This record gives sequence, structure tokens and C-alpha cells, in this order.
Amino acid sequence: MDAGLMFAPLSADEVAAAQQSTPKGSTKTPIIPVPTDAPPMAFKHPKLGAPSRSWPYCNATGELVGYVCRWDFTGADGEPGKEILPVTYCELDDGKRGWRSKGIPAPRPLYALPAILADPAALVLVTEGEKSRDSARDLFPDMVATTPAHGAKSPHLTDFSPLAGRTVVIATDYDEPGRTTDKGKPHHPGQDFGDKVCEFARAAGAARVLHLVPERLGAWLWRDGVKVTRGEPMKDGWDLADAADEGWTAGALAEMRKDPAFLSPYLDAAERGDTADEDDDPTLGMFRSWPHGVEKRVDHRDKETGTITTEWKWFCSLLDIAAETRSSDGEEWGRLLTVTDRDGRRKQWAMPMAMLAGDGTAYRERLLSLGLIMAPGKFARDALHEYISTARPDEKARCVGRVGWHGKSFILSNQTVDPNHG
Repeated sequence: MDAGLMFAPLSADEVAAAQQSTPKGSTKTPIIPVPTDAPPMAFKHPKLGAPSRSWPYCNATGELVGYVCRWDFTGADGEPGKEILPVTYCELDDGKRGWRSKGIPAPRPLYALPAILADPAALVLVTEGEKSRDSARDLFPDMVATTPAHGAKSPHLTDFSPLAGRTVVIATDYDEPGRTTDKGKPHHPGQDFGDKVCEFARAAGAARVLHLVPERLGAWLWRDGVKVTRGEPMKDGWDLADAADEGWTAGALAEMRKDPAFLSPYLDAAERGDTADEDDDPTLGMFRSWPHGVEKRVDHRDKETGTITTEWKWFCSLLDIAAETRSSDGEEWGRLLTVTDRDGRRKQWAMPMAMLAGDGTAYRERLLSLGLIMAPGKFARDALHEYISTARPDEKARCVGRVGWHGKSFILSNQTVDPNHG
């Protein structure tokens, strides 16, 4: 389709017309699988014409069962738009047959099902939508990338049984922190999709379900072959197609994937503790650490029911606050921070608390140089600041400015010798 064409947003009647493409009252019964003598799919949208892209869905034996088609257009407001519809080969009235916009009957096959079955040892990477799946295939060629038809709209109509015994990786779309629906309820479609796929994969008998957290790639952009820190927040709905557009390649990912925490166990709603007790002290349990990093709790109160639900938002890689530090005369207080870099090495830094007095650029630069990974945007910067400043570690450590005797202990650069304790 000509990228310069302008279209007004589709009305409900126009969408219905595209789905029908037959006189009102006519029946459309999908023929599954598509007969070998069927003509090539040439379905045209009544307003947008031929699809920009189409993805064939096949059953376990490789027989075609239908398509998911996408139309890209520019709306009257100048903003890009898209329309996605299923297309199947149907039995029509009067004994006729033809390609029509009609859903693939349930249970629907996963996209690229023959490839999943042909490589039983490969990890299965599940994305939300066919476009993101195509990028996942290119970025992770050692995995088999797939998606349920229509992404997040109806994964319950897809047959997930081929995932039995497999290691499944769910690549969720990015959810903008704190965003709510028009009714004031939490808005996290990426997380909701991931939870549904996790549920279905586990029910199907998947051996493991892992999570590719979107911020793991979205923290950076590639410019002229150089990886740079993202300077602006990630857009709501950011996915692997955006990662590819921003310069990520399979080669660029090779170094990133050496990090053992690159993929983390998927935590569903129950495991995240998504229901918060209204009587809980809101200052407690605001942060939690996992092998893949540190997350902050974000609570949402439903304006209508008063119910509180909780999101856990990842903001940086693993950062332990091991101890409070201070000088021998009780001044120069700080935090002993332990960063685990992408090679799995642990590095300690005694950070003066005075560095929190400014905008935080100086201490973030130091942490990033030690190998810390941060999510982009203001939320991550504020969360890291709060995480460090409010931590109350049980241990205390004394910082000294020289090697030698300090009280009853002899301090070396990498060891403390206490004669009274061997």
C-alpha cells in the first residue's frame, strides 16, 4: 500500500463490513485445513485494499488453516494506524467458496507450529503479535519464536499443548509505570498477556517458564553501531519489533546473553503478590531483589471499589545494599553497595550518602561504570534513589583512609586482621 495514502480511522460499521465482505445474513464457515485446490489468498479490505503483511497459520502436519493480516495506514490526524483481521477460506452460501475475514476456529495452532515441533530441544519464545514474533525470530535465531493468533485478545482460544516439556520464554511488551485506564484501573496489558501465557504454558506441562523483561533491551539504543543509554522513557507497548528498529541484532545480543540473569523465572500474579493488604505499612516491602534485578512496588487503588492491586516494576540489575558505612568518628555516612555485573562478578563500592544530595548523576555514573543496568526514564532514576536512601541494612562497616592500625584491628587494602579473633 502507498505509505502516502491518508485514511480516516475505521468506524465500527467499516470493521464489521471488512469482517463480513458478504451480503448481510450470509454464512461463512471456515474450511480447515484449507483445500489444496484453493486459490491463493487475495482478500482485500473494503477500504484499505490488500494487506500490508499476512502471516500463515498451519496445523501440526504443516497444512494451512488461515491467515492473520495487517493493514497499516495513516489516519486523518496524521498518526499511523493499523487494522488486524483473521482471514480464512470459507464455505459460503449457494455452494460458493472464498477467502473472507473470519476467525480461525478454536483450538487455534500456535504460529510456526511445525517449526516448534521440528526442534524439540529449542527454547520457545512467545511474543504478543506476529510483527513482534518476526523480530524475535531474527534476534534469537537459536530459539523458536511464536505467538498466539491475535496476540493478547484471545490466547485462551489457542492450543498450548505443544509446549509440554519445553522451556518457554515470554517476551512481554513494556507497560508504562502508573498508567491507568479511563476508569482509573491499572493499565498493564503486557503483564496481563504474560500472566495468561504463563498460566496456559504451565497447564500444558511446560518444563520451565522464563521471562524476557522488556527493560533488559529497552535500556539502550544503537546509534551508528554504538550502544548508548536511552535518554528518554520507553514508550508504552514497546516490544521486540521496536528493539529491532532501534538497532538490536542477534550479534549485539550475544554479549548481553552471557549474563546468567538475562532470562529470569516468570512470576505470575500470585507469585508477585499482586494483592496488597490495605492495613500494610506502605513504607514496608517497597523493594525486592531477584536474580534478574531489583523491583519497586507500585500500588493502584480502584476508585470505584477501593481495591488495591500491585505492580512490581523492574528498575535495575542486581544491587545489594550490604551495610551502612561511616568514619571512625561517626561521620561520612554512606552505603556499601554490591553490584553484580553482566559477567557475574560482584563489585563493592562504599558510596557516600552525600552524593544523594544532588541530582544523582555522579553516583549513577559510578554504578553504571561498575556494570549496573538501569531501566530508562525518570521512574528508574527515582526508584534507585529511593532504594538506596531508604535502605536500613543490618550490618555496619567503618571506612578508613589509610592502611594500618585502627583501634584493635589492622586494616589492609583487602583484609582486616583482628588479633583477638585469630
